[in-house]
Amino acid sequence: MRLCVFMWSIIFAMSCKPPSSATYQHKSAQKIETVTVNGLTISYVEAGSGPNVILIHGSVSDYREWSTLVAALTKSCHVIAYSRRYHSPNPAPGADADAGLDLQVDDLFKMMKATGISAAHLVGHSYGGAVALAFALQHPEMVQSLVLAEPAVNGVLSKTPENESVMKESQDIRAHMNEVFAKGNAEQIVKTYAMHVAPGDFEKATPEERTMLMENVAPFQLDFNSRRAPFTCDDAKKITVPVLVLAGDRSPIGLQRIAESAAGCITGAKFAKIPNATHWMQLDQPKLFNDQVIGFLDQNKK
Repeated sequence: MRLCVFMWSIIFAMSCKPPSSATYQHKSAQKIETVTVNGLTISYVEAGSGPNVILIHGSVSDYREWSTLVAALTKSCHVIAYSRRYHSPNPAPGADADAGLDLQVDDLFKMMKATGISAAHLVGHSYGGAVALAFALQHPEMVQSLVLAEPAVNGVLSKTPENESVMKESQDIRAHMNEVFAKGNAEQIVKTYAMHVAPGDFEKATPEERTMLMENVAPFQLDFNSRRAPFTCDDAKKITVPVLVLAGDRSPIGLQRIAESAAGCITGAKFAKIPNATHWMQLDQPKLFNDQVIGFLDQNKK
């Protein structure tokens, strides 16, 4: 199973040092293009023709998490899957690295301008979902629709006893993860987090898939330490484009609840659960995930 790792925004305040490697070793079956935005290299692959679709990955991951979806979408769409700042194969973060959400939104804005895309359908997973939603608020004219796979926007949760239990659960996980982060062992960090969101999947990963995870531990830390204003239900009500929000029915209950709450806050949004899927729904159940995304895009292509 190809893996990517969700970044549950309510879980981590990470304190370990990122790995010190300055460059990544990277192989891809597709030609990797690059564009320079905000002084940084942003790598991406593109394929197909038709309506523009941009795929925004989660953390401990990069553009490769979308390989199955890219293959399916290119039959009828022009698809770009890019690696967010510092994610492989982009240059690794240095001492002054900044992964603030507003910067990541501006990265996407400038990448679209540089590649001649005036508007697109955005598909975002986890932290990538947070980027997509923030982008839609700041640049609504450039967004045609949104597909959000368990977006990392816990600010949409209302203050209820049930949600308080979710917060307590996240605090317990955060305490556990902080112990692991402090040790600075990349494999242990990835394995421990995988245990929380998709037990057993790390053990099933191929060597290439594990390499992808290891390459992205440093930006994973930066994403969780990044500056981001809370995305609230009031913010979500400002979204006017068609929206599909997806969750995995084996995903941690907190992530499912955030996804469902986000959908409930967005006028007209559709919500669906992928059977037998974890937070890595596009990897656990690629056909079911792809069918949901493609079916939604087919209804909303412009």
